[in-house]
Amino acid sequence: MRIIASLALLLISTGIARAEIVRSPTTWRVDPAPFRTDKDANTSISGAACATGTSTCLVVNDETRFAQFFTLGTGTISPGAVIGLLPKKVDGAKMKELDAEGAAYVPPPTPGAPGHFYVTGSHGASRENGVQPSRFFLLRFPVDAATGLPTFAFGAGDPPREIQPTTSLRTALARLPEIGAYAEKPLDENGLTVEGFAILDGEALFGLRAPCIGGRAFVVRAPLDPLFSREPVTARASSLAMGDNTGIRDLAAVQGGVLILTGRSNDARRGKTYSCERPVSDTAIDAMAGVPDAKVWLWSGRDADAPLLLGTLPGVSTGMKAEGLLVLAEDASGYRILVWFDGLPDGAPLEFTATRPPAGK
Repeated sequence: MRIIASLALLLISTGIARAEIVRSPTTWRVDPAPFRTDKDANTSISGAACATGTSTCLVVNDETRFAQFFTLGTGTISPGAVIGLLPKKVDGAKMKELDAEGAAYVPPPTPGAPGHFYVTGSHGASRENGVQPSRFFLLRFPVDAATGLPTFAFGAGDPPREIQPTTSLRTALARLPEIGAYAEKPLDENGLTVEGFAILDGEALFGLRAPCIGGRAFVVRAPLDPLFSREPVTARASSLAMGDNTGIRDLAAVQGGVLILTGRSNDARRGKTYSCERPVSDTAIDAMAGVPDAKVWLWSGRDADAPLLLGTLPGVSTGMKAEGLLVLAEDASGYRILVWFDGLPDGAPLEFTATRPPAGK
């Protein structure tokens, strides 16, 4: 989904052509408000994706078993139909929340074929309830490429058969060198947790909030189609130097790579601030010590390339939880992005403009 006018014109008109990341003057509103409020879904928005060439988008949350469609207008977000993603039980096991953390869209490979929305769970242990099978799903479903909407019947309850689930990534994560040892451990213990998701050149990219090791964050990658087949899944992890206690909060595919939204990896909990492998402070007074700012990076997706820091999100405090990144537009000058925040009604989206780094930087 790429909308509205040239970024270059926007930058020139606001007199900020040389800035890295700036806050847009556009104010976004949810109309008619709100997004679905069941089980804190409204304040737990965690990711979104839009169907290319349409105004149809899908937003996910980390508290329920459903997602919700919405449409983008000029400064407006209009919530639409709710689509159930997981049944109440799978193979006799109760499904609680999907803990959905990211969404992506893949356009059709050939004219007349459907596009597909993809949704990933966190593949991590719950803070309070340990390992829950509902969190280890990756799902996809087809949509009409012209409208971005399903052609099959759906509702907020149990999912229709057209929604295809897979849990094949779970085993592959545990087998990864270096970070596999953190699989299915709590986040408090630097446990492996997916929070970002994008699809780039036929490969699924899973951005990890944790573990962070020695100032490095990780992107797990796997060929997309084998994840939904009976073929063995081979995953690997790319290590990105992003700073102490920095975790990936979302990914978004763009031309030539992905944008990466980063923030804190380990939260301040139980009176301590966790910084990757070690506690920094034992006092509540220093609870926000060492918490990194929310930042946006550009990465080619190649292991040989380091991520390029586009900048820190201006006006976003360390206490705010930047959780989702949606690309509104991109051109040669840069990107218009919408950032969603955890814990705030309707995600409280804010728009920013990020300039593209000069060639060779």
